[in-house]
Amino acid sequence: MRELGAAAVRAAVASTPIAARVAARHGKASRDTPHDASLVEIAPGTDRQFLAPHPVGVLAPAPSLAVLLDGAGVERCGELAALEGSAVAARFGPEGVALWRLARADDPRRLFAPAPPALPNAELAWTDYVLRDPERLLFMVNRLVGTVCAALRERGEGAQAFTLVFALDRGGVIETPFRPARPSASQRAWMRLLRDALERVRLPDAVTGIALAVTAVRPSERVQGDLLDRGFATADAAEEALARVLDGRAVLVTPRASRHPLLRRRTEWERQESALVWARPQIGAGDTTPELALHLHPEPVAIEVESADRRGYAVPLRYRGPDGWHELVAASGPDCISGGRWETAYALELYCCVRADGELVQLGRDARRDAWELHGMWR
Repeated sequence: MRELGAAAVRAAVASTPIAARVAARHGKASRDTPHDASLVEIAPGTDRQFLAPHPVGVLAPAPSLAVLLDGAGVERCGELAALEGSAVAARFGPEGVALWRLARADDPRRLFAPAPPALPNAELAWTDYVLRDPERLLFMVNRLVGTVCAALRERGEGAQAFTLVFALDRGGVIETPFRPARPSASQRAWMRLLRDALERVRLPDAVTGIALAVTAVRPSERVQGDLLDRGFATADAAEEALARVLDGRAVLVTPRASRHPLLRRRTEWERQESALVWARPQIGAGDTTPELALHLHPEPVAIEVESADRRGYAVPLRYRGPDGWHELVAASGPDCISGGRWETAYALELYCCVRADGELVQLGRDARRDAWELHGMWR
């Protein structure tokens, strides 16, 4: 510290933190040390005797407590330490008891907090052979993931970030970091991310070792499902179920919208990589605003309609579907859509209708065939 420009530096060694602090600030060097030494040593077992002659102010009492002590004539640490604990509690309260214990060198505080436990990690290394087969590498990774996830579950934590490291035969490493969407200790979820990454990683050399290290953790989340949900499932159970579906050779799809005039032909479904599902952010509160959406049937349902003429168009009054007749209290439209010169031709008259039971339905009349169809319902 002197080399860094500090003019006055003092240190102290004692058995209790309070004695060391007072000695470093107010103590004098022992006879065995040079006159200009800044190190004060308190012999073991003499902390209370060392504090006794010092003013109570060296213990840094609160201003209100210092006034009470001064009014009671307590000036030295030894005078405060000689009092009975019950008398101190009755006269000065909890703060006075805490100061009384410090005056007696009764200080259980630790100078250093306990070191946090190391984050879970696992590694495998071999010297007799090298690996180039992705399937064998995946087998090794699966073993490491099982070990790390088990350690996380024992701690009640989930990994917020982890890193997969490949040690190469000719030296060097390849590191691939991962950040799941939510803290997780699920081996299935981890393996989906890792399998997808291994398909894209290009290793320039054979592998002689693999390491998996967790770099950030958080307490495991337990997000409870909606009370109105019939299954009352938790987020973990939903994640586990989805992982089973994905592992069963299922295909995830995502919609891609176009500007086609027909709503049924406006959306195309494209395959989506499973890793994107696990890595996407959580749905926020703004994404769950209640709203009506048109749910189209896989194929239009043929229906029988009773209609009335309105400005040259047949407006539906009631219709009969697979579940019987339904009265219509309102029917707006029609929205006339036609086209398909270079594809299958179409000419539709679409109506948004409100049934007597409150359901909103979309009815359509195929003008080319003069046939009515039920396209879908708003929910």
